[in-house]
Amino acid sequence: MSETPDANPTPRTWMPLAIAGSIAALVVIGAFVASGLRSGMSAGQADAVEVCEAAYAATATDGETPPRIVAGDVYGSADWRDLRAFLEEQGLLESAGAEVDEAEADASAAALAQEGRDHVTVVWWLDSEEHLTCEVDVDGEAALADTVAIAPLG
Repeated sequence: MSETPDANPTPRTWMPLAIAGSIAALVVIGAFVASGLRSGMSAGQADAVEVCEAAYAATATDGETPPRIVAGDVYGSADWRDLRAFLEEQGLLESAGAEVDEAEADASAAALAQEGRDHVTVVWWLDSEEHLTCEVDVDGEAALADTVAIAPLG
């Protein structure tokens, strides 16, 4: 018995492949855009992160590795409201107990920016389930390594 070919074969279409390719392209482009938006750090902030990471790595003693950094946030002096909100979310700061003169804080941040300086706070989440902060002063685009201060958050 021989099979005869179907007289009316179902036409093949490239549409599903084109749709899948378009979706994949959108996902890849979206990932790049999201990464670009999140990495909106200035050159000084990026240098501050590098200096802080180097200082953190140097805290290892006797060949022991410190807990791995899982995630982090970077706050410049102008981002004090965001840092404050984060500290409140973590239960480390009560709004009522720590009043801030907003005009003074904004003026201080503006004065630093006008001088080409900044005070950067890097907050890390470690794989040991704790937060750690690193504060460093920035002059222009360079973090001042001798101003690094690393401490547990809380």
